[in-house]
Amino acid sequence: MAATRHKPGSLLGSLLGLIGFSAIAGILVSATLTPALAVASTTANSGLDVFESLPSYARITEQAERNRIYGVRDGQPVEIASFYAQDRQVLQWQQVPRTAVEALIAGEDRRFYTHGGVDAPSVVRAGLSQLGFGGDSGASTLTMQLVRQQIAMDAFIRGDQETYEQQYEASYQRKLAEMRLAIGLEQRYTKNEIVLAYLNIANFGGNVYGIEAGAQRIFGKPAAELSIGEAAALIATVQNPSTRNLFSADNFARNQERRDFIISAMASEGYITAEQRDEALAIPVDEAFVNIQPPNNGCIAGYDSARFFCDYVQRVLATDQVDGHHILGATPEDNSAALFQGGYQIYTSIDLNLNDAVQAMVDAQVPNDETRWQSGAAVTQLEVGTGRILTMVQNKDYFPTEDAPPTATSVNFNADYAHGRSGGFQPGSGFKIFTLAQWVLDGHSVNEQLDATREKWPQGAFTAECTGLVSEEWDPQNNEGKEYARMTPTEIMVNSVNTGIARMASEMDLCDIHDTAARMGTTPANGGDWEIFAPAVIGSGSNVTPMGMAEAFATIANGGIHCEPIAIDRIVARDGTEVQPPAQQCQQAISADVASVLQLVLETVTERNPLNNPAGSTPVISKTGTSNGVVQTWVNGASPTVATSVWVGNIVGNYSLQPRWNIRSTLFRGAMEEAIARYPGGEFLAPDADTLRGSATELPNVAGQPVADAQAALEAQGFTVQVANPIDGAQAEGIAEYTAPGAGSLVTTATPIIIYPSNGALAAGGQAEETAPPADEGAQAWPDVVAQPLADARSAVQGAGFDPANIQVTWQDHGDANVCLVLAQNPAAGTAGAPGDPISVVVGTNASGGDPGC
Repeated sequence: MAATRHKPGSLLGSLLGLIGFSAIAGILVSATLTPALAVASTTANSGLDVFESLPSYARITEQAERNRIYGVRDGQPVEIASFYAQDRQVLQWQQVPRTAVEALIAGEDRRFYTHGGVDAPSVVRAGLSQLGFGGDSGASTLTMQLVRQQIAMDAFIRGDQETYEQQYEASYQRKLAEMRLAIGLEQRYTKNEIVLAYLNIANFGGNVYGIEAGAQRIFGKPAAELSIGEAAALIATVQNPSTRNLFSADNFARNQERRDFIISAMASEGYITAEQRDEALAIPVDEAFVNIQPPNNGCIAGYDSARFFCDYVQRVLATDQVDGHHILGATPEDNSAALFQGGYQIYTSIDLNLNDAVQAMVDAQVPNDETRWQSGAAVTQLEVGTGRILTMVQNKDYFPTEDAPPTATSVNFNADYAHGRSGGFQPGSGFKIFTLAQWVLDGHSVNEQLDATREKWPQGAFTAECTGLVSEEWDPQNNEGKEYARMTPTEIMVNSVNTGIARMASEMDLCDIHDTAARMGTTPANGGDWEIFAPAVIGSGSNVTPMGMAEAFATIANGGIHCEPIAIDRIVARDGTEVQPPAQQCQQAISADVASVLQLVLETVTERNPLNNPAGSTPVISKTGTSNGVVQTWVNGASPTVATSVWVGNIVGNYSLQPRWNIRSTLFRGAMEEAIARYPGGEFLAPDADTLRGSATELPNVAGQPVADAQAALEAQGFTVQVANPIDGAQAEGIAEYTAPGAGSLVTTATPIIIYPSNGALAAGGQAEETAPPADEGAQAWPDVVAQPLADARSAVQGAGFDPANIQVTWQDHGDANVCLVLAQNPAAGTAGAPGDPISVVVGTNASGGDPGC
């Protein structure tokens, strides 16, 4: 490097400084020959404490290089991205091209292989140059240049700006320090090791460092294939990368001037022939000479379908912790420094075959160029039992800055704010699974009868002990204004009945429901606390993410064990040692017995909703979700091996997706079919009988008893009993014909019971008559028609092999919500009967009585 020349007015100061510098430099040069003698004699005689005032640290440091991220294709690791602070690929000596070494020696330090780190003739020439004698000439050897670059690089990494800037100042003290360190370096390493370190650390413009990265980025080839002229042009850059790098055509002339000097020097040193020299000099440095390649740094240059996953991995590396410390360092600063240094091979969980297939589906169903509304879609798939992330795709392209075009975004819709800067989306009815889970946890049965009629809940009807909430008045409604009567929780989930979920939630603590959601893996996307209020149980509360919903369904499929998502399987450092990534963290969130019942209910939901049911025999649990106004739509579910969450909705805004309601189902079904094909097998648990029954008991049969006795018997067991108006019955007048729910139904003391007295109209001879079920081989069972519209009940009776003409209807006014719905039946569901037997049903009517037009 050329030294800075002093102005004539400072000649005396320069001369005095030069005398001191030359004396100490002489000591250092002598030290390269006879170190012990030179140091001992000079220190004693001159009184200059040379080596006490200069640093003694001298070693070749590791240089920052690329971190590489790998996915999995066909079971084998495949690089999906690399990221780095400095674009460098460290070479070993056997990989370094001879032309680059010869160009470096000829251009920077011709006597490199003969001096000991400090070159005496160069020191003298540099001193004379400082005094204005001769042309510009620097004293720095190649070894000294390496020392300066290493000090500057280390200071930059640790944020020591002062030390970094000092390396580029003209200073005798700095130059002496470089000499001392260069001597130490030469005494520790071979010449070839020093050359190798220089070629790996040298800057070739921008953040391109090292001869390999320089060759690939500037000439589009590995360093081993560089020609004489190309190698010389790269070495021509190292003295002043800002003005001689080949990324800008403005630098071509300056680079060629220095390149040609190096080529001529290579010939003078005997490294190349005159013919090779002339051939290399004949090629101009111009646009045709270079072959500039775009940078491949970061996720933006990574594998197309895995760029958001790549971003997720980078955030895990930067923020997640293992045993209380960051993955690559004890502190955030240490972790950042390790990532800066790089050299890590990061092996991840992403299944590129599956990811590509799901990405293609999303691209086809939810294109990223929609302009009428801000259309979004995302799919996360997790491996059940491990939490490994198999798929992470969305409809928008990856663009890492906020000025993304409309077809792209920097936000990862699948992840929370900490891992993707997403605020999440309202879950809609998908959140109902947590009310169901808490219902079973609290000991309730999924088969007990509940009142799902619409009701305006008064202030304070819901409990949330963790917040002290006094709930506001709430009037939940069902989709399309549908009305329902008595239903089981299973039917409530199948039909996604808001009024039924409200009834269930009214018997529990809202805080418990949200705590259960968190244990199962679903938490607010913003990383904060839940917004807890009554409508949140139907999905109108905090925003969530596809990742969180996939976690919850993976928990159910995994027998109640929640596993934190895992993106990184292995990390290998540059020296081949293993670095511990975040370990698998699995905990029992809900018991296996509870999970078995949830599996039963949610598998029924899938079977009754064919749009969400993948082809094949593999069992699948699922639940849809839709926010108010069809702004956000979801399908979440799992097979025994893979959990999937699909979100299709508005990134921002409230555009109704009603016409596109089923896109979510198309994506879910296709994604699950692809996942099942690649991860087949598995079965869900057999439902635990005691948990399935819960606290419910079979309703006693009081038919045939006087109404007063029947009512007293039921009330004695804790039931709330209502006596309806008499109906046409086979029992004698004043005798209980049947109840709703029917005898044998699973009920709790919270279940209201209705007794239907007989008016004796159907009694033979006016006497009560018991009709035993037929026992012939042609008998069939009566279907369950309670809560069905009368027209559907007629079809169900006919479908079971009975004559719908034999349905005997009694009309009862139970409010507008129950008009035309079957409120009770006799015989009860499951009872054997002959094809010609009658069935009596109670059907809701209005205040006028009779058939309201059902």
